[in-house]
Formats: sequence, structure tokens, C-alpha cells
Amino acid sequence: LNNSNTIRTNDIEKSCKESRTTTIDEHLDSITNIYSNFKYHIAFDAPDNWKTDSGVSEHTIFRAYQPDSSLTFSINVIELQLNEKNKGIDIWDFYQNNKAQMDYPFTTSIEEQLNTKVKDFSCQKSYIKNHVCLKRKFNYKVRDLDFEYNILIISYQTFRNEFTYTFSLNIPKIFYDENPGYYETFFRNVYFLKDGERLDDILKKL
Repeated sequence: LNNSNTIRTNDIEKSCKESRTTTIDEHLDSITNIYSNFKYHIAFDAPDNWKTDSGVSEHTIFRAYQPDSSLTFSINVIELQLNEKNKGIDIWDFYQNNKAQMDYPFTTSIEEQLNTKVKDFSCQKSYIKNHVCLKRKFNYKVRDLDFEYNILIISYQTFRNEFTYTFSLNIPKIFYDENPGYYETFFRNVYFLKDGERLDDILKKL
């Protein structure tokens, strides 16, 4: 972040995929589907029967999904070069001063990438594990072969240290409308770790 409190391309460090080395900095328990990343100090307890990978986007570090239902949960992390003025900045306060700069590229990239239109976009203040988040929600229409349906995206975004975390759930809207409370609880399975801490150690204490 520069002095004007805006995000520039050259403020963003190389993604995990660009800078990945032979050093092991993440772990996935193949039985419980518990994922822990020790570089970014983040973990997620994915549903046991979901498939997992590192996603296709540049800054995606983890993705869990059901191939036959279009249900996907992903974690994206961007590392920023922060100056002293911007360290510890609250993402909601930052958003209040930069709505247009944050919303426009966010929705435009979706529309251009998927050849669709974003509908019912909203953004509100929320929290994950006591960290202030932007909670965004919107949907878009998918037309594929003889099928047509709406996909709902719910994302929580937060700043923590020098990292920007985005947790996203993509789900057919018809599934979400049947049981919204259940799908919202997926975000409760996100955990922020201390150095060297593992998620299974946290869960044993609960």
C-alpha cells in the first residue's frame, strides 16, 4: 500500500505458486481434510468427503470442492509491501475510503472472465475469529450446454499482518436458498495460526 492508501500492482509480492520452493510450508491431512499453511499462518477444516487441490488462480493456496455439485471453497492470499503508515490498517475503514477502487475491479474481473453479469452485489462488515472482514455476496447466471442456473459467491476478506486473505464459497444459489445457515458455517472452519501451530492441535483443545 502506498501513501495514498490505494493498492498498486507493484505493492503485491510474488504469489505462493511463483515463489514455491522445495521447503514444506503446508500440510493436508488426507483423512480429516484439515489443511494448514505455515507460511501464511492459516488453516481450514474442509468437509471430509470433498476433493482438494491448490486451485487454478495465481494467489489461491487451497481449494476444496464437490465436482458433481459446483460447490467450491477457496483461500486466496496476497502478500503486500506495507509501509509504516498502513500497518495494522482496518479493512473496513480502508474500504470506506476506497469503495470504488475495490468494488469495480472485483466485479468487473468476474464479468469479463465468465462472460456474465454480477447481480445483487452487497458488502458489509463482518468478522472471522475476531478479525474484521469485508463480507461480499453476489450472484451471476451460468449457461452451459442445455443448463442454466445462478451461482452465488460469498467471500470474506481481511488484512492480517502483511497479508490479504480472501475466503470464498461458490455455490448454486438453489442449494444455498434451501439451507443458508448450513453453508454460512463453512467460514467458521477458518483458523488463523501462530508460528508453527497446527490446526489439529487447536481442535483438540476445543
